Amino acid sequence: MLALTRKADYALVALSELARRAPGTMCARMLADVTSIPLPVLSGVLHQLVHHELVISVRGVQGGYRLARSANSISLVDVIEAIDGSPRLTQCCSSSLVHDRNNDTCTLESKCRITGSMQRVHQGLMEFMSKIVLAQIAFDMVPVQVESRKSGTN
Repeated sequence: MLALTRKADYALVALSELARRAPGTMCARMLADVTSIPLPVLSGVLHQLVHHELVISVRGVQGGYRLARSANSISLVDVIEAIDGSPRLTQCCSSSLVHDRNNDTCTLESKCRITGSMQRVHQGLMEFMSKIVLAQIAFDMVPVQVESRKSGTN
């Protein structure tokens, strides 16, 4: 099954709430209450988002967290990469030329007859997800169009 990790999902929920409240800040506790994300988990997600410069931590009485840049300039891929690293559809697909740190390479890759096809599918998904921005997610404006298959065609 192709799915976001729970942490990436939480990151999108938290970032969407921050986008809706921009340019203001929100403390982690309030953000946890509003989103129903457990505070310890949210704190870890926010830490990663700060580290990847998607969120800024502001100290002081009016402190909290806010987006580091416009919600129109943060892509879905940016969020996924900040939380989970480079996404890949299959073991032979990677956004980078370096395989992950677990050396999780496919043993069939050198003789596989679908590697090229799967890499093109992966590239198409990456291009699509890089065009989806946080503002679209936060304000329910994701432009998803799926072509229907005509019956009788393969």
